[in-house]
Amino acid sequence: MDSNEFDVIVLGTGLSESIAAAALAKAGLKVAHIDPNAYYGADEATLTLDELVQWADTHTTSDLTQGRPSKSVRYRVDYRSTNVLPHSKQYSISLCPSVIAAVGPFISSLTSSGVARYGSYKLLRPISIHHNGQFKGVPQNKESIFQDRTIPLIEKRRLVRFLMFASGEFEESPELQGKESIPFDQFLHRSFALGEDIAHVIMFALAFCSFSGESTLTALRRVRSSIRSMGRYGPSPFLVGYYGGSGEIAQGFCRAAAVNGSTYILGRKISNIAVSAPSSFPSDDQGTAPRYTVELDGIPGPLRASCLLSSPSHVPDCLQSQVGPILDAPSTRGRRVLAVARCIAIVDGALPRLVADDDALLGEGYSDSSLVVFPPGSLHDGSPTSSAHVLTAGAGTMSAPSDKSIVYLSMPLHECDGSSKDLLDPYLAAVLAGSAPLFQVFYMQYLPPSHAYPPVDVRSDFHVLPILQPDILQSVDHAAQDAERAFRCIMQAVHPNSAPEKVEEFWANHGPANSSDDDDFEQ
Repeated sequence: MDSNEFDVIVLGTGLSESIAAAALAKAGLKVAHIDPNAYYGADEATLTLDELVQWADTHTTSDLTQGRPSKSVRYRVDYRSTNVLPHSKQYSISLCPSVIAAVGPFISSLTSSGVARYGSYKLLRPISIHHNGQFKGVPQNKESIFQDRTIPLIEKRRLVRFLMFASGEFEESPELQGKESIPFDQFLHRSFALGEDIAHVIMFALAFCSFSGESTLTALRRVRSSIRSMGRYGPSPFLVGYYGGSGEIAQGFCRAAAVNGSTYILGRKISNIAVSAPSSFPSDDQGTAPRYTVELDGIPGPLRASCLLSSPSHVPDCLQSQVGPILDAPSTRGRRVLAVARCIAIVDGALPRLVADDDALLGEGYSDSSLVVFPPGSLHDGSPTSSAHVLTAGAGTMSAPSDKSIVYLSMPLHECDGSSKDLLDPYLAAVLAGSAPLFQVFYMQYLPPSHAYPPVDVRSDFHVLPILQPDILQSVDHAAQDAERAFRCIMQAVHPNSAPEKVEEFWANHGPANSSDDDDFEQ
C-alpha cells in the first residue's frame, strides 16, 4: 500500500467521525481523515471569538430554498454584534454546547480510548428550572428531596418510588405496559399519582423533554441515564469539558487517531470524489471492492481507499444513491426536530446566581458552568410549545477570560419559521437580569429530514453517519453510538470474509494500554 492508499478515508472531523477514526486507527486500519475546514469539529467545533465572527459572516443567508431538501445541516445567522471584543483568542466557544453524562457510551469511549487524558473536566453545577415565575434548584439525590420543605411528605414518597422505578430495567414492567407511547406527563399522573408541579420538574429538568408531548418510553430512558450518572464523580450527574467542550474533545480523538498512524489534512477543499469500480458486489463477497478516489485542492495526486466514511455534508450529488447510511435508533432519541434556535452571548463578569447554592458544600470539583431549563410556557413572552436551555461557561473551564462569561441558549423547534433573536431574546433577558451582553450572535440551525438517506438495496462501502440531533445532554452519547456502528460497518467492509461476531471489538486494546479508568475524571 503506497503513501496515498488507505483502508478508509473519513470525511469531516465532527464528533462522530472523529471517534470512529480513532477506533479504526487503533484497530490497525490505515486511515486518512480530511476536513475542508481549517479547524477540527465541523458542526461541533470550538472556535475563538474571531473565528466565530468569520463563521457567522459566512452564514448570513439560508440556502433552504433549493429544489430538494438538504441532506446536511444548514445555518442562518439572524443577528451578530458589530463590535469585536479584545483578547478574542482567549475564548473557546462551542457551536454545539453540551454536557457529558457520567455514565454512558461517550464517557466509556473517552476512558477506553485514552482520550480522557488529553482534556480536563469538572462537574456541572446543580441544575435549575424556571417554574411559576421563579428559578428553583432541582434536588440531586434522595437526601436533598427529603430536605426540600416545599414538597409535601406524601409527594416525596411518591417521587422516591418513581425514581427507584426509573433507575431500573423498566421496559417489561407492568407499570409501563401499554403506556410506552402516551405523553410522559400522563404516565406520571396515572402510574405514580405525582402532582403537576413535581411532574413538570421531572419532565423538563430530569428527563429534559424538549416538548410537552414527548413519549413515556423515550423520557424514561433519559431519566434513567440521569439517575445512573449521579454519584459516579460527585453529586452532579454531568461533567463539562474545558476549552469549549465537544469541539476540543473531537480534536482529542483526532490526536489519538494520529498517534496510531492516521493522516490528517485540514483546510483543503474536496474537489472530486469518484468510484473507480462498480458499487455492486458478487454474492460470495470474493470480488474486488470498489476503489474510491478523493481529490483535494493543492494536494498532488489523489487519495485512494476501499471504504469511505463521511458526514452528510461531504457526499457529492452523483453518489447520493450509493451511500450506505449508518442508521440511528430513533426509538431512543425522541421526536426529531427540524431546527434549533441558538444564541451565543458574552457578558461582563460572572453571571448573577439564579439559585443560591453554597460553594463550600459543592466542593472544588464543580465548574463555573450551570444549566437552566425554561419549560414551555414558563415565560409569558416565550414559546408555549418548546423548552429552552441555557448553559453557561467561563474562566473555570478555560472558555473565557477571567472577567467574562459565555451564555449559550438553545430551543428545539418542530417548525422552521421565525427569527432566532425573536425566539430567544426573552430568555436571555431573564437570565441576565437587566445587564446587557457585550457581544451576541443569534442563528438558526436547520436539520435534514430523517429520511434523507434511506437504506440502499446493495451493499455499499461508502457509509454516511447520521446528523447528530441537537440534545444538550445526550448528543455526545449519540455520537459515540453512531461511531461504534460506523466502526463495525467499516471493519466488516475491510474484512468481508469475517463473521460479524468476529469483527474487532470497539476500543479493543492494541499495544500499550491507555488510561481507561475513572482517574481521568477524579476531582
